[in-house]
Amino acid sequence: MLPGPADSTSTLVEREQMIIEWFKVDKTVAYVALVVGLFIIIIAYFSGGRENRPKLIFSILSSVVIGVLTLPLFIKFGIWVGLFGYQWGEIVLMTIYILYIAALSCNAYEIVTVSAKEARPN
Repeated sequence: MLPGPADSTSTLVEREQMIIEWFKVDKTVAYVALVVGLFIIIIAYFSGGRENRPKLIFSILSSVVIGVLTLPLFIKFGIWVGLFGYQWGEIVLMTIYILYIAALSCNAYEIVTVSAKEARPN
């Protein structure tokens, strides 16, 4: 029997690779943004993050898991709309994704802290 297109031994498997373009950011600006972000995390830790460490860890981990699981949907949406053919389309889509993850993390933390406060006896 001759191998046909449906024969799995003769089918060539190719992996698609996608490169996401971002606008050029100077190294100094990137380092300043990183330091400011770390500074905010340190200030938040000493202003109440120490007491809320389990709540913070839960909200961060849940946001990371949900973010990892939803990224393929954002990419498929960008391909469907045709944003991945243009640099600014990719930037807009990834910015929306970053905003989604930030809002998710903030709201997850808010839900955890509010529910913890309501569970405490007066």
